[in-house]
Formats: sequence, structure tokens, C-alpha cells
Amino acid sequence: MRRPSMTVNKDDSDANGTFSLFAVTLGVCGIGATCWLLHPRSWRVFKTADYFTPVHMKRRIWGTCTNVRDNDNFRFFHQPPLHRLLRRTVPASAKELKDRTIHVRLAGIDAPEGAHFGMKEQPFHKESKEWLSSLILGRQVQVKPLKRDQYGRIVSMVWVKSWLPPFRRNVSLEMLRAGYAVVYEQAGAEYDGQYEKFVAAEKRARAQKKGMWMLGDIITPAQHKKIHLRGN
Repeated sequence: MRRPSMTVNKDDSDANGTFSLFAVTLGVCGIGATCWLLHPRSWRVFKTADYFTPVHMKRRIWGTCTNVRDNDNFRFFHQPPLHRLLRRTVPASAKELKDRTIHVRLAGIDAPEGAHFGMKEQPFHKESKEWLSSLILGRQVQVKPLKRDQYGRIVSMVWVKSWLPPFRRNVSLEMLRAGYAVVYEQAGAEYDGQYEKFVAAEKRARAQKKGMWMLGDIITPAQHKKIHLRGN
């Protein structure tokens, strides 16, 4: 007796192939998502500067600026990816934020000195602090820690989101462009490869008499400190 021939419907074959590809893709995505969730970078929180080790330097992290301490440093509340995904809120009160923020020092710049330690306030100190506050206070920023300074602050390159390409702004660079800071030239300075760009921004702001450069030749923050030390 002649056996009936077995035929495979082309549409069924294509459907099975598509389903298999979808299943494999879904499985790979699931494994990737699981690995991402389990990786410490997704959920580990750096509460203060003491949590940083040399291993963590130069790894970018996101969070919110909760307080502008001065015109070149601020307090940063770290929000790892999982926390941002779950939309966890940033504590609002100083009591809730106690021992939960990182003291960040902007890398590569020096801003006008305020009145402290018996030192007189420099012109444009208040204006530069107000300008920095308007740029980052209460906003999400990206921080790239570079080193810890002698005051326990984390010297960092910092970016704030922007609606224009490349969709972020380097805070140190913007301070220089606005004429509210000079390039930090003292020992131990960190530029993260941005030195030439910083110098060019300072020269341009000086030529355009922006910010503190409208006064003409100025006493830099470093010179101001030296004058104060000599006076004492």
C-alpha cells in the first residue's frame, strides 16, 4: 500500500520559526534584565563620601543636588538606576538627609571666595553661587568622581541634563563660560582631559567681559587666599 506523503505547510513553518526567535529574544532579554537588577551598580547607594574607594573613582553615578554649599561645591543625593526606575523620592528635610548626601567639589575650576576664616568676600561670590544654584539645585546631575580632597569632598566632573544636543552640560565648563569661575591651576588639580577646553572657555569669557570679568583684571581666588595668608 502506498503511504501518504507528509507535507509541511510553509505558513506553519514560518510561524514556528518566528515564535522560536521571539522566545529566544525574550529569554535573552530576561537574563539581561536579571543580571542588571542583580549588579551592585543598579542598587548600591553611596550615602556619603566615606563610601567611595579607589575602585569607585571615575565611575559615573546619577543623583540630585540637594544643597549648593558654595559656588564650587554642593551636596549630592545618590540615586542608583533601580531607585530612579522605581521613582523613589528624594528626602526633603535636612533631618532626613543627614548622613545621606555626598559633598561634591566641582573639578577644574576655582570660584570667587566668600567671607570665611577672617577672609573678605570677593566680588561676584554671591552672584556665582546664585548662578550655580539656578543651574543644578533640585535637579538630577551626573557625577564622575575623580578623587577625594583634603577636606573629605569628592572632586568630580559634573553634568546636568539639557534639552539640546548633546543633552547634558558640563557644570564646570558652564561656570567658566558664564564668567563665574577661573581654571583651577593649583597642585593636585583634576581636569578629566578637559584642560584645554576649560582654558579656552575662560579666555572667551574674559574677552567678552562676562560675569566677574566685567571688572577687568581681577584677583583670582588663589591670589586672594595668598594675600590673606600674607596679611596674617
